[in-house]
Amino acid sequence: MPDNNDNMEKLLGLGVKPLAQDRVAPFRKPVEPIPKQRLLDNQRVMEELLAESDETASYESGDELKFLRAGYSTRLLKKLRRGDYAIQDELDLHGLNSHEAKIETHGFINECARDHVRAVRIVHGKGRNSAGRTPVIKRMLLGWLAKNQHVIGVVSTPANDGGTGAVYVLLNNN
Repeated sequence: MPDNNDNMEKLLGLGVKPLAQDRVAPFRKPVEPIPKQRLLDNQRVMEELLAESDETASYESGDELKFLRAGYSTRLLKKLRRGDYAIQDELDLHGLNSHEAKIETHGFINECARDHVRAVRIVHGKGRNSAGRTPVIKRMLLGWLAKNQHVIGVVSTPANDGGTGAVYVLLNNN
């Protein structure tokens, strides 16, 4: 059996150059990094929010909704209601049950915060199509928003932008 040196000499005599290595690494498409911890954190927060009783998240202040996180000036709510902040995104909760609305609301607010959106409008409706013609989602929305760390303030919209069937939400961009 001929040894490798004999074969190598024959190939070199034919003008063939040996490779620097005898193996070629297979091509592999780079794997996209997965933010596993962030996904786990988001899942944990969602589970905690959904585990809370809706009764504990029920707030209603008459017909108009209003919330301001401690440490912020009430002028922010006046400016928000007056339209001094450009509304950059909107969520419409019509047709959703309270469970679906809660999930959509938290997902929407968290996505807006991640995208550095400052002010949004959420349309919750006036409850005219609900059983008993009472606003089910409106009754709970303020509690959901108050528990979200990204929310600074909430105020009912003026009549020309939904009135008591919608709210403006001011988000923290930090």
